[in-house]
Amino acid sequence: MAVEKIKKIAVIGAGSMGHGIAQSALLAGLRVYLYDNDKSNLQMGTNKIHAGLDKMASKGQISENDAQEFKNNLSPTTNLEEAVSNVDFVFEAVPEVLEIKQDVFQQLDELTSKDVILATNTSNMFISSIAERARCKERIVGLHFFIPVVLMKIVEVISGKDTSKETMQTAYDLCVKLNKIPVRVEKDSPGFIVNRINGPVRVYLGAVVDEEIAEPEEIDALMRYHGLPIGHFELSDYIGLDVVNFSAQYRKKVLHPDYAPNKKLLEKLEAKQFGKKTGKGYYDWSNGKPSIDIAKRTDKIKIEDLEIVKFNEAAKLIEDEIADPQDIDTAMVLGTGYKAGPIEYVSKLDLNEVIDRLEYLSTRFNKEILKPANILRKNPDVVFQSVKNI
Repeated sequence: MAVEKIKKIAVIGAGSMGHGIAQSALLAGLRVYLYDNDKSNLQMGTNKIHAGLDKMASKGQISENDAQEFKNNLSPTTNLEEAVSNVDFVFEAVPEVLEIKQDVFQQLDELTSKDVILATNTSNMFISSIAERARCKERIVGLHFFIPVVLMKIVEVISGKDTSKETMQTAYDLCVKLNKIPVRVEKDSPGFIVNRINGPVRVYLGAVVDEEIAEPEEIDALMRYHGLPIGHFELSDYIGLDVVNFSAQYRKKVLHPDYAPNKKLLEKLEAKQFGKKTGKGYYDWSNGKPSIDIAKRTDKIKIEDLEIVKFNEAAKLIEDEIADPQDIDTAMVLGTGYKAGPIEYVSKLDLNEVIDRLEYLSTRFNKEILKPANILRKNPDVVFQSVKNI
């Protein structure tokens, strides 16, 4: 289906991701059916969309008339068939639980015509696993938005093993229509680009904390000192340590045992300290956002090591033809707030020293996933191609 033919869309799930996707679609001039099986969640999502549109109007970003028109184009419903029976494209944004998503896609597959594209907003899971119970798997694609959806430009467009090229292209074009910057993930791989590349950093820093080399605040202070918008452990608290654990457990299962949650994280979970949502995690959130003193920054680890670890995982994505170098750096800059992607960053370093450092880190912390990617020795020019084209 050509993107010009997409006029009506449905969003399944009215939570943080769902109502953000719905608002973005409204701003693009689309008719939106917002579904949630919980009436209170649906009302809450609808209210947030209205509040978001009103805020934009008050800032002069849209007119009062446009805000009202967008509100009129929103149809909240607790009836799934009503939401999807007459739309051109469906976004799924239900909880990150495989069984729930599989059930939703089985229903969507039955309730929509075969030319309607069905997109999942998973942040980690195999697209093919989510599509397992559906008959028309070629029309199922991954579209991973980032929070807050209305403000964040990046969207990862992910192909499942059965996703057609036409479906990928239409989904990509629709993201552009939503005023987003899409990047392509050509092979079904958990974590996609941003979360996949950040995964080994979590493993490395988890080992540093478990061995009491540095405290979470000391590490975050180091990251903030070097201009990063948020520290690793502060971000984990913000996301929710229960969510971080779920992601770690999933990657342990589908990628490598090294991704298992570290000891300190498990201690926090045992104490029911899930981060911001419970008022305490690595930090105390009871009085609002924690204050991180950059004077406490550690000198026990190198900021360059974080970039080297990310770069190594980026190289693996290139080696496996999951994503190209340009899309990787674009995704990392837009998805994390870093000034440069890991490939551009490491292009200024001596590659042999980078390889030696990865070998050291892998041995020092006994983490196989930190070993240098084969492509770094065999064909590094492919990795750095995007930098050469800038």
